[in-house]
Amino acid sequence: MSTSYFFRVNLAMTISQFIKKLSTTFAGTAFVALSGITAAQAISITPTSNGNDLVNEILGSGITIPPDSINYIGTGGASGIFTDGLLSGIGIDSGIILTTGTATDAKGPNSSDKKTTDNKLPGDSDLDGLILEEQTTFDATILEFDFESEGGDLYFNYVFASEEYVEWTNSKFNDVFGFFLNGTNIALIPGTSTPVAINTVNGGKPLGTDASNPEFFNNNDPSEGGPFFDIEYDGFTNLFTAQALGLSAGTHHIRLAIADAGDAFLDSAVFIQANSFSDMPTNTPTGMPTDTPTGMLTDTPTGMLTDTPTGMLTDTPTGMLTDMATDMATDMPTGILTDMATDMPTDMPTGILGSQSPEDVPEPSVLIGLFIVGFAGSLLKRKINKV
Repeated sequence: MSTSYFFRVNLAMTISQFIKKLSTTFAGTAFVALSGITAAQAISITPTSNGNDLVNEILGSGITIPPDSINYIGTGGASGIFTDGLLSGIGIDSGIILTTGTATDAKGPNSSDKKTTDNKLPGDSDLDGLILEEQTTFDATILEFDFESEGGDLYFNYVFASEEYVEWTNSKFNDVFGFFLNGTNIALIPGTSTPVAINTVNGGKPLGTDASNPEFFNNNDPSEGGPFFDIEYDGFTNLFTAQALGLSAGTHHIRLAIADAGDAFLDSAVFIQANSFSDMPTNTPTGMPTDTPTGMLTDTPTGMLTDTPTGMLTDTPTGMLTDMATDMATDMPTGILTDMATDMPTDMPTGILGSQSPEDVPEPSVLIGLFIVGFAGSLLKRKINKV
């Protein structure tokens, strides 16, 4: 047989083996990355009813609080200090949680559509004023204290969450919360005088029907396609900022309160960001409730179109074309594996983690394989002509 025949056979085997290894490496890399994300630790909560500890956790700059003014009302297990909130998708990494039930029940995954703890406590008269007259509140948890603002303003960041989403949306059974500054609630939908509540921020019932301010709502209901976030509550708001501007000099009083409404069932919670209780706006994370539900659809495809092709079409072919032309049998695997290990595990997972499933991952390797086969065919033709 001719020398050209053996060359064609060896070249075909080399390309076939390389494509198989390339596909396996590509899929394996992405699978490990995806597995790492799903296995990440979610929100962690340390229960406490110590008012001083709770206030100190949220206290920021420009605010002075007399320690003897701090008062906590509620059970020991209804509140706590949390960390790793960003991993659960609520947009706040750390801070305090006040609930109508048990604080540790906030941990995901969302395994129940109706998580409930009846603390057998009374409600709160301020909160009663935010719901229908025929309703009353139960299981109130309240953190209140005096403060002075050096700059004359007040800001703090929070997220409201509830098990009453989505089933009890647009009904009279709505858990309630409020931040009462000198008796006036400042937990309001941005740019309005409307209190943040289940009936004012939601995705509708059923989801997509008669929604109110849905752009501020994150669905996590197992009965409505979820869960989508590693947290127990069936829905929660975006990251909001409570604020009051131009406060008079001297001491002011605030009550951070939450309660069940109508009955003592189905828990709700409010998360308040650490160090955000300040006289100036706090730099919030490029928020997950603000950016993530959007970011999963907007930012991720950007990563796919920007980062992935960069790694695949710019860097990888460079390694392939340079090394293949020099010495395909020796350098090509080195060049390709070196560039892939550098660019594709770094750039590609960034682009695809939010939107692609493991079934989609091998597709880029097929494209690279087709590119290699075409290039190798051209190289083979040139080699054969020389022979």
